[in-house]
Formats: sequence, structure tokens, C-alpha cells
Amino acid sequence: MSTPAFDTAPDWPVGTDSFVQPRRAAFWVLIALIVIGFVYTARMFTMGARVVPVTVALGVVVWAAYAWLFVLAFRLLDLLEEHPPEAFVLAFGWGGLGAVFFAVPANVAFQSLCAKLISPEFVATWGPAVAGPTSEEFLKVAGVVLLILVARASFQTYLSVLSIGAMVGLGFQVVENLSDTVQLAMHFPSESQVRPVLLNLLMRGLLSGLWTHAAYTTVASFGIAWYLLNPGRSRWQRLGMVAACLALAWGMHFVWNSPLLEDRFDDSLLGTAELLVAKGVPVMIAAALIWRVATRESGAWLHALAAYFVPERELIADDEWMRLGAPLQRLRAVREVRLAQGRRAGRQKRRMQREQLRLVRQAAAHGRGLQTLRHERAIRRLRALLGRAGR
Repeated sequence: MSTPAFDTAPDWPVGTDSFVQPRRAAFWVLIALIVIGFVYTARMFTMGARVVPVTVALGVVVWAAYAWLFVLAFRLLDLLEEHPPEAFVLAFGWGGLGAVFFAVPANVAFQSLCAKLISPEFVATWGPAVAGPTSEEFLKVAGVVLLILVARASFQTYLSVLSIGAMVGLGFQVVENLSDTVQLAMHFPSESQVRPVLLNLLMRGLLSGLWTHAAYTTVASFGIAWYLLNPGRSRWQRLGMVAACLALAWGMHFVWNSPLLEDRFDDSLLGTAELLVAKGVPVMIAAALIWRVATRESGAWLHALAAYFVPERELIADDEWMRLGAPLQRLRAVREVRLAQGRRAGRQKRRMQREQLRLVRQAAAHGRGLQTLRHERAIRRLRALLGRAGR
């Protein structure tokens, strides 16, 4: 089997940082704010549990399961391979605890200021659209920046930044949804403590989940990634991209919270669902385009790393090399193997793909050696099993 020719080797310094950095101030700032946010959030839900205990208990289970489904989607697309688990735990913790801790009083302050400077009537209509994006988008991005300061060398691609941004947004989204569920139950017209959970799961989870905070923070994080990964550009150009992506995320959030388009849809459940979709689809398209750019860039990066560190074709064949940075193509290859050789072979193919990714990343972080040997052995073993299954 021939080896593809490559003109360039990776030009980024080899190595990554740990996300546990006791000697860096950013690490302790991040931890302290997450802990403070946890205490604040726990107290908030403890107060709610005294009034609607069933809603709080069921809401925690439902929204935890909802978050887990997103994590499974991250795993399916191999986004969890971008960083070690503690990175995503810290990102989710900042979004759900640290950012929420600051966002609640900040939103109140913004709306109070608008009421004084403009009018209470303006706040009643446009307050959430002005206050929410202004405080929340900047707070979420602040967490992404903190994590980069903690482990700068671990952010080598657009996808590595976007995956953290999406996890920060997911954390904020889940805790906000849980808080809104509890608030809805406390003011619900009936005494049911279950119906508010189901209603919010439908409206905020199923109809809004794909195009709210995780999508906004993804868009904003692209500007941070562009700033980091284009050092040859002038500082003003890079800051301009950061500002543009933040402005786009702010604008998406503003439209979502605003009463725009509401007069075009009726107040029924179907009308509300249509409104949410009408507002959300443009957000989803923008986020999908950004993910596509990031995936292509990550693919080129992985190709260069694999060519430099793992030239053996028995470890990464030509067609596998082409799919390294293309999650959907890898899933398609798994499906083809599953259809041709069975589910067990499909699982083996998927495991081999992940081992190849881990081999490339470990080699880039630490070089080839004992630390990559287990991945090499796993790939050879799985390839042999697939070869026997295909006979």
C-alpha cells in the first residue's frame, strides 16, 4: 500500500498542557468561581425544593439525562477526543455554575438600568433581549478564555476551542432550563409538579435545545479560536474577528429573546413551536457552517500530524488517513462495515478509529514510545479481528 506524499510537517510546537495547573492563577480563579457558583446554585434549588420538591427532583433527573444525550453526541462525533475529561468537566462547570452565578444578578442590573434610562414598559418588552445576551454571552466566553489560559498548548485547532465553547454553553443551558422549570412550577396554574417539567422539556429542550446557548457559545468561540490560531495577522484584525463573532452570538441571542416575529404566529402550542423553529433555524445554520470550517481545519491538522508521527500504513491506511478529520465519513465507514460484517465488526471498526485518533494525539503530545504502544497494539489487534470477520 502506498504512502501519501506530504509537503509539510506540523509547524505547531509538540506537546499539550494539563488542565490541572496548581501553579497558574487562572486555574484557581476558575475553580474558585465554579465552587462559588455551586454554592449559589445549590442554595437556589434548595429553596425551590421546599416549595416544589417533586419538580426539582424530576427536573434534575430529566435535565441530567438531556445533558448526557449531548455528551453522547459529542462522543459519537469524537469531540471528546479533543481534550481529557477534566477539561469538559471544567467547561460544563463554568457554564452551569460560574457563568450562571454572575448572569443572574447581571441580568437584573441591566434591566433595572434600562428601566431608569428608558422606561419600565421597554424593559417589560425588550428587557430579556437586551440583558440576556449582554451578560450571558460575555460570561460564557470568559470561561473559554480562562480554560485557554489554564492549558494554552492544548488548544491547537479550531475544533479544540469550539468543543470547549459548546460544552460551556451546554452547562449554562442545562442549569438555566432547570431553573426555569422550577420557576414555572412555582407559578403553574395547576398543582401538578410534573407537567411543568414535561412542558419545559418539550419547549426548551426539544424545540430549543439545538439552537440556544451551546450554539451561541460555539459561534462566539470561533472568534477566540481565530485569534489564537492566526498569529500572523495583526492584533487589530484578530480582535476584530473576536468582536464580530461575539456580536453575531449576541445578535442571535437578542433575536431569540426578543418579541420579533411573535405577531406572525398564534399563541397555540403549534404556533409557539413554529416561532421557535423560525428563530432557531438560522442559528443552527450559522453554527453548522462554523463547525464545518473547524472540522476541515482539524482534519488538515490531523493529516499533517499522522503523516509526521504515524507513517505506518498498517496503523492508519490511506482511506483511514483521509477520514481522520471527518467524523461523518468515519461514521459512514462504520455503517458500511456493520452492514457487510455485522454489528460486532462495526463496533470493532469504531474502536479502531478512536484508537487511531488517540495514537495521533498522544504521539503529537509526547512523541512515539511506550506511551503510544498500547494504542498501536490495539489498532493491530482490531485490524486483525476485522480481517478475520471479513473472510
